[in-house]
Amino acid sequence: MAGNGRKLALAAVLGALVFASPVKAQNSSASLAQDLTNCAGAVAAHAGIDVIAYPRGASGEWADVLGGVIEAMNREEGVQGMTGRYAASAARAYWAEQPRDAREAAANECRARFGRG
Repeated sequence: MAGNGRKLALAAVLGALVFASPVKAQNSSASLAQDLTNCAGAVAAHAGIDVIAYPRGASGEWADVLGGVIEAMNREEGVQGMTGRYAASAARAYWAEQPRDAREAAANECRARFGRG
């Protein structure tokens, strides 16, 4: 049992060191993965679309926008397929809790940036 306590303490110290390291800003050539999944979540929350089940049950202008963002996600390393959809679903949960005006503004910005609708 004492060995488990030491391992847990060591893990906590190592975790603290990882999170204490300085954060570097993304450069312009950095991956768009985070932006794309956040946008997919914002659009899905604004339109009431289930990003995991898309395109099933989705129709209209915002469904086309979400489709464009998902197509871009599928070309971006690290967020292709269901990996990106799970990340977008988490972003959708975040956006669903935000004020309607903020959701709409984010969705419109994403449409202008990544969407096809």
